[in-house]
Amino acid sequence: MVIRFPGSARQQGVAYFWALLMVLFITLGLGKLLEDVRTSTQRAREAELLYTGNLYRDAIRQYWQSTPAGTRRYPERLSDLLRDPRYPVTRRYLRRLYPDPVTGQAFIPIAAPEGGVMGVHSASPRQPVKVAGFRAEQHAFAQAHNYQQWEFSYTP
Repeated sequence: MVIRFPGSARQQGVAYFWALLMVLFITLGLGKLLEDVRTSTQRAREAELLYTGNLYRDAIRQYWQSTPAGTRRYPERLSDLLRDPRYPVTRRYLRRLYPDPVTGQAFIPIAAPEGGVMGVHSASPRQPVKVAGFRAEQHAFAQAHNYQQWEFSYTP
């Protein structure tokens, strides 16, 4: 025989309802936290992409400006930035070929019209988070729809 107290019939399942409501709030909170972590990770990779891309741009500029007497030219390939084949002594413009921080793969070289490599860009089709606040030579990045359009090139 079950003993029932007056008024307890209406309260059946209330604790279960509150437990489900708490699980819902915890799930929503964790979802928001994971979204924030993903966005902050993408922002960090963007900052690293801008830094690394500018390293390549500066290295190509230094290579072009240090050309011995005669016509100036771009490096034939990116590995020429590690050791300049035009000089008998070792001349380095980069310490190593840095990977694309967004994809983890190698950057895609941008061919110069007269031959050689005039810059690099990412292979990632992802949409950037950063859309403003770029340096003067990167003003075109504000209209880019993906990282592939962020081109780090040197044009004299």
